[in-house]
Amino acid sequence: MKLVNKFSGCYANVERRMKSGKTRKDMLTEAKELYKVTFELSFNLDHCWGILKDTPKWQATQQENKAQNKKCKQSGAALPSSDIPSSTPATSAIEVEDEESEASRSVLGNSRSKGQKAAKRKQTEEISLDKLVSMQKDLIEISCDRLSLMKAGAQSTLDDAIMSKDLTLLDAESRAYYQRKKRVIIARELQEEKEREEKEKKEKEKKEVTKKERKAKEEKERQAKEEQNQKETKNNAEEDEDVDEDNDQEVEQDEHKEEVVECEE
Repeated sequence: MKLVNKFSGCYANVERRMKSGKTRKDMLTEAKELYKVTFELSFNLDHCWGILKDTPKWQATQQENKAQNKKCKQSGAALPSSDIPSSTPATSAIEVEDEESEASRSVLGNSRSKGQKAAKRKQTEEISLDKLVSMQKDLIEISCDRLSLMKAGAQSTLDDAIMSKDLTLLDAESRAYYQRKKRVIIARELQEEKEREEKEKKEKEKKEVTKKERKAKEEKERQAKEEQNQKETKNNAEEDEDVDEDNDQEVEQDEHKEEVVECEE
């Protein structure tokens, strides 16, 4: 995407300097030459450029970049000057040390900033390359599908022409040729029909297997949930029995205490 963006800048530059009589093809050739001279690299992403250049999102991005560049060029302003006060040798030494320290920090900061920018730029280029590869795969897949449809359409048209051919006015050799062609077409269509039926059968069986697997999974989950509920019910019952036993023990203890009191009296 970044390479296409650079080429877009070269193309825009050539377009601004376009002279009468030049065609779009001439401009494209000149833009490629400018790109090669500027970046020391040949531009070979014509298919991506042809797709992106007419998309609204890409055009909006290019207009935004142009506006930002124009704004940056017009926004340069000089800083106001100020009088420099005189200083003593002691303060001058301190200022020198501060300046050296600040310069060191500035150098380290610039180095770190450059490293971070380089890493970020590399990461961005890798992401852009991945997107470009993905886009190329999608384009290839779309082209293959389109080619298959065109081929199927052309074959169907040719078959229809042969099957509707009137053989009564042909000589024996031509008639035999077209009869053989018709037999081939019929055999191919029968084979295609057979393959289509087998494919539909496999898809149906696959759906049935998936349906059975889903039902088995649901049944397994239901059984697990039922077992969990039974386990919780059993635990609750055991807890209730323990509580009843504790209550019985407390009652017995109370009765025993009452008997002891009566005996003492």
